[in-house]
Amino acid sequence: MKIGFYGASRAGISLALYFKDHGLEITGFYNRTYEKAIKASYMTATQVFTNPEELVDASDVIFIAISDTFIEEVSKNLYSSHLSQKVIGHLSGALTSDAIKTECRGKFSLHPIQTLRGQPEDVQFLKEAIFSLEGDDEGKKVAKIILQKIGNKYIELKKEDKVVYHLAATVASNYLVALLNFSYSLYKKIGLNDEAIFSIIKPLSSASLENFLKDRLNCLTGPAARGDVLTLQKHYNALPDEKKTTFLELLKLAADLIFEKGDKSVCEKLQQFINVKGGEKNEQGDNQDAF
Repeated sequence: MKIGFYGASRAGISLALYFKDHGLEITGFYNRTYEKAIKASYMTATQVFTNPEELVDASDVIFIAISDTFIEEVSKNLYSSHLSQKVIGHLSGALTSDAIKTECRGKFSLHPIQTLRGQPEDVQFLKEAIFSLEGDDEGKKVAKIILQKIGNKYIELKKEDKVVYHLAATVASNYLVALLNFSYSLYKKIGLNDEAIFSIIKPLSSASLENFLKDRLNCLTGPAARGDVLTLQKHYNALPDEKKTTFLELLKLAADLIFEKGDKSVCEKLQQFINVKGGEKNEQGDNQDAF
């Protein structure tokens, strides 16, 4: 099985390196920006193609490794007299295989649930990654051969579940980073340098993650878990006005977990606090509108 990549994206480069590391044959890369294709081909010791038809003709499986926005357009414009004999996949977490708008032997979407930077060290990160798979029968058949070769665990998804699946992944990754940066900005506000901030955040967030994985329902600590409204009030007062709504939304998420745990008294205290503070903000907004 010969595998080619349309698009020299970070994910495409990382997967090409990973596939090669597991004995799969990679033909090479085509990219609209030729210099990027050259770089990807050099990094993976594969061929660089000057046009998509050459890539398709040289490959049995073509991964469209580009931005979600352009997958449909690119797939529509793929051409080769042998295209009907090829299997085409993409790497999008949010789009289904229906985004591939061309006649071919099989279609699939194969998404590595991992952040990738297009660097050789990604090979190590991918060893622990779970993949998601969705597609038609022939597409999934071929994708499973690839998955069997690389040995990673995978989940099969229904088309209608892909968007929620991808949203969950971004919450655990992208928005987790945004939340950590929120903590960073608060520490920065009181004058701590980066070294001190990171030395605080790293063990704290790492331990929280480990505790969540071990005992999700009982891992929450701090004033929210205790229903310590006095401390929550101090935290709320310390925030700039534009971040107060964010704080209340985070409390709502904490309250969801506390409710699931069955601690109704704490949940009621949090809900009352959220309602009071939310009401105050609405009144302030109404007063500002009046001016």
